[in-house]
Amino acid sequence: MALTHFPNLRAIDLIVVTAGRLAATTAFRIVYPLLPFLSHRFNISLQQGATLIAIQTAASLASPIGGNIADRFGERKAMLIALALFITGALSCSLASSFLTFFVGYMFIGLATALYVPSGHAYLSARSHYDHRARVIGIFEMAWAVSAIIGVAPLMYLINQQQQSMMAYAILAGIGILSFGLLWQLPEHHHRHHIVIGAHPPFTIAAALRHPGLAVILLFPLLAFGGNDMFFATQSSWLKSTTIGANEALIGALFIIIGIAELAGSSAVVAFADRIGKRRSVIGGFLLTSVCLMVLPYVGDNWWVITVMIFLYYFLIEYAGVASFPLFSEALPTARGTMMALMAAAVGIGRIISALSCAYLFLHGGLPLISVVAVFASLLGLFALTRSALTPIR
Repeated sequence: MALTHFPNLRAIDLIVVTAGRLAATTAFRIVYPLLPFLSHRFNISLQQGATLIAIQTAASLASPIGGNIADRFGERKAMLIALALFITGALSCSLASSFLTFFVGYMFIGLATALYVPSGHAYLSARSHYDHRARVIGIFEMAWAVSAIIGVAPLMYLINQQQQSMMAYAILAGIGILSFGLLWQLPEHHHRHHIVIGAHPPFTIAAALRHPGLAVILLFPLLAFGGNDMFFATQSSWLKSTTIGANEALIGALFIIIGIAELAGSSAVVAFADRIGKRRSVIGGFLLTSVCLMVLPYVGDNWWVITVMIFLYYFLIEYAGVASFPLFSEALPTARGTMMALMAAAVGIGRIISALSCAYLFLHGGLPLISVVAVFASLLGLFALTRSALTPIR
């Protein structure tokens, strides 16, 4: 992709900024399929292991801090601080001899992600024309899907071969150090704030919370995203408990399929969501996702059937999830930043609740119970979406 028509943005800038996110996202995502292995390694219950997901998600609620640091001191500095936290967290996980040390490491990884993502968005947005910004941010966002293919899958294979996670997290720390060095060479960009006499004060979160219909629409990301996260957190335990007896390498290979499905889902949003309509895309996508969740517990132990169903599920959840961001961006047109921040917070809270409850549900009812609770939460979230006065009609 040629970037010559983007002011001040070189291809290398985009690559370096995206690479930094790729490292953090890989560490963020790998904990999901790694939970059974970590539970065995540290001799803890699956429910205790799931607190890793809760702590990194809770740390991600600090995203507004990343935006504030970027605005005050520059986006590049904020990203460098985030990478320093990431390196600290990855090294802590690599050298951990106890679950507590590993837990603290993931707290740093969660904070790093929370600081890096908004700062990366701000840096790339400030250095690109608005007319072409979706292409730039789209590449940055693809780090989420790509991390499953070139990050999670090979590291899971390595962990399975060595039956220890030290080397995998050492590699992540090394990538973080390399990204830090490359990012250090990039030019800084500072926001310049201008005070306009007589201008209206900025739309604050406190003002947004007083808006009719806001609490209702925010139930959608909390319930729909949180409900589906129950499957994300327990799918590895389910796969290992089937007669297939999937190991870490096989589960890691499955993440390649998941990454491809997510890329396909994101691409489908670009191609079809505007024509179909964002609201229809979100509602239809989550309804079809719910169908997949209800079918998955009963597909048997045929690996190919399971793979096809998981591919379909992740394609649909990615399509529905990505389509929800432009839908929410129009819920409060005069305060898009505030609205998206509140949506991110609602998603984070939903995922924390999911992480703290999914292990208990899985141990007492397996995937069938997880699916029922996740589908119920999704449908309740969709109902809230359709009932809010803030939800765009298209």
